[in-house]
Amino acid sequence: MKKFENWYNINYKKILIIPTIVLTLSLLYLIFFYAQTGDIIHKDVTLTGGTAITVLTQESPQELEAHLSKTIQDFEIKTISDNTGTQIELIIMAKDQAASSLKSSLEEFLGYELTSENSSTETTSASLSEDFYKQLIVAIILAFFWMSAVVFIIFSKGIKAKSQVVIINILFGFFLGNFFLKTNPIISGIIFATFLIFLVRIYIKKSVPAFAVMLSAFANITMTLALVNFIGIELSTAGIVAFLMLIGYSVDTDILLTTRLLKRKESVNKSLLSAFRTGTTMTITSIIAITTALIAIASFESVLNQIFTILLIGLGFDLFNTWITNASIIKWYVQNK
Repeated sequence: MKKFENWYNINYKKILIIPTIVLTLSLLYLIFFYAQTGDIIHKDVTLTGGTAITVLTQESPQELEAHLSKTIQDFEIKTISDNTGTQIELIIMAKDQAASSLKSSLEEFLGYELTSENSSTETTSASLSEDFYKQLIVAIILAFFWMSAVVFIIFSKGIKAKSQVVIINILFGFFLGNFFLKTNPIISGIIFATFLIFLVRIYIKKSVPAFAVMLSAFANITMTLALVNFIGIELSTAGIVAFLMLIGYSVDTDILLTTRLLKRKESVNKSLLSAFRTGTTMTITSIIAITTALIAIASFESVLNQIFTILLIGLGFDLFNTWITNASIIKWYVQNK
């Protein structure tokens, strides 16, 4: 343990290179993904608009997929099973442009007419889905910025700086609610960047610990989003909400770590180790609980699968960013101070 402590004291600044590389690669991948798809996520029918038909059938999903692919290009099939793994029903989802021929193609494969007694159909318009998607994005951005503001108020000193941050966030919220995603994207991007740069400047100048927490949370969400895109998960409205939940998960251990080190009554390393034991216990307990729940509902193909999967990925990155990124920055700040 003593050898590791000596090694850590010498190299804790150098290991910041690791999260810097991972965050840079994640951002580059998201930029590349946006250039290829025109968006930062894969969307399912709840966010693009389309039709989802649920059918009570024992027919093979592979055979159904082969049949539908002859007439429909953009669709997805989900299998719903019971606790024993026996197939109960199939959910066939088609994007808005392919929805018109979905029902007729299904009836052709099944050999009977689809009615309200043997199936259910849910249709979402593209315009409604797009508006809802924009509202969710605005909600996530607002939640992140106000989370950062609260952390800044907790760890910074000076009424003037705190008041500036609150006023800027109020103005930023007004801008998001009334102009963001409604005006020219270049103009919106410039205004958004102006708010962001001004806030980051205040955070770094007035409270490095608050900036470290914000940076760790941002890295956690960015890395999770990049991995979710990389493995091809099509996000639904529930998946977007999972990212909103992830903001809360991303700051709890960071705040614990920062508080322990700033208000320590012992050496920096002892306080860091104490925070590490408590924080990792909290996170690993959550990981075990979510993993257990994910295994229990794996065969049901419900929205909870996506929520739990995203949270599980996010908690893994939370361990990485809290105890490498945030811990190194706070230790550096405390020792310099």
